[in-house]
Amino acid sequence: MLIKSPMKKDKVKPNRRNRPAGKKNHSNGSFRSNGNENYGKRFKSDKEKKKLSLPNVKPWKVIVGAIVIGVLGVLYLNHVFATQKLLQNVQKLERKYKQAKRLHNDYKLRYDRMIGPAAIYQKAKRKGFINGGPAEKVIEVQK
Repeated sequence: MLIKSPMKKDKVKPNRRNRPAGKKNHSNGSFRSNGNENYGKRFKSDKEKKKLSLPNVKPWKVIVGAIVIGVLGVLYLNHVFATQKLLQNVQKLERKYKQAKRLHNDYKLRYDRMIGPAAIYQKAKRKGFINGGPAEKVIEVQK
């Protein structure tokens, strides 16, 4: 349980708003303003007003800027579409090249089989040639 001492006061910061004493109107027990008071608002100096204001941009500059950005956007989109079309063409040519390479390798394998040693030995045997054995015999020379 929390007990507060009546002798101890809460620490409260003073009101920072500086209200001029002559501008308060307390008739009828209520607070009325006549429109000239700025209670609780900071007064901005001319320097602060200049810092916050936007630079003067003329409408024709905005229109020209929008047109330039639009033209650049259209050019960029045309570039993207042209690049995609070129990529499709490259991929198509790659597919054709790979197919031609497969056909070439197939024909090369057939050719190598036709002129390879096994085919030649079979043809020679059919025509009646005799196999002489391995060609790595040692040659002896007599003196």
